Amino acid sequence: MHVLGPFDRYPLAADRAYNVPEALLEAHERMKRRVGLQRTVFVQASGHGNDNRAMLAALAELGERGRGIAVVSPDSEVNELENLHTAGIRGLRLNLVTMRSRYSDDPAKLVGDYERLCAPLGWHLQVFADGATLQALEPLLQRCRVNVVIDHMGLPDASAGIAQPGFQALLRLMRQEHMWAKLAGADRITRTSGRLRDAIPFMQALVSAAPQRLVWGSDWPHIGFHSGRQVHGDALLPYRDVDVGVLLEVLFEAVPDAAAIRAILSDNPARLYR
Repeated sequence: MHVLGPFDRYPLAADRAYNVPEALLEAHERMKRRVGLQRTVFVQASGHGNDNRAMLAALAELGERGRGIAVVSPDSEVNELENLHTAGIRGLRLNLVTMRSRYSDDPAKLVGDYERLCAPLGWHLQVFADGATLQALEPLLQRCRVNVVIDHMGLPDASAGIAQPGFQALLRLMRQEHMWAKLAGADRITRTSGRLRDAIPFMQALVSAAPQRLVWGSDWPHIGFHSGRQVHGDALLPYRDVDVGVLLEVLFEAVPDAAAIRAILSDNPARLYR
């Protein structure tokens, strides 16, 4: 999930793709209690750019129940990364969907740069990319020396079916022992139909490929769909009304096996995020 704000202490980045309300730890904790979740992995939201302070403050409050995935510049110093590790960070996010204009280098070079940052700390690289980008990066990701987590099931369009080239590239990547995927974003990949259960065939295909290297995420607070370009003006983008309990129901329908569910919701993330 993401944490945003409080904005009086941790304002949104000047260059951002959306204006959103605050999404505070207290609200997130209420959601977790309602649906029966205990642990948290924060992923740095693009709205905060490279300023990880809001996430680090939330991690400090959660203690051992929390871990985080940070966003940093490719030229970050070793001591900065070591401090992040002490705070609970266990990976770096490379977001090639939202505000891709922040990166001047080509995606292949960025993967190499972030791989070098992750390796000494035993971190993983979380890649948020669409299917076409995954196809282009497939040979490079196959050779990565660190664990790589593909976000939101590779962001397929559920209406195009599991045979679409980008998703097939993800399934090929999942044959590699260092490749992981998130069974998150059922609401994102079914955007065209609005039927969450259209995501089930994609979940099942990933479970068939590598059930021991899958994790799940709520993606709370469900930032609204946007252009991915620099926002102009101060119009507020409301959060989408997505029930995390229903997202969990879709997961359980896709993965009826109790052992596989325990792996995805508990054992796998315990290994990945330590």
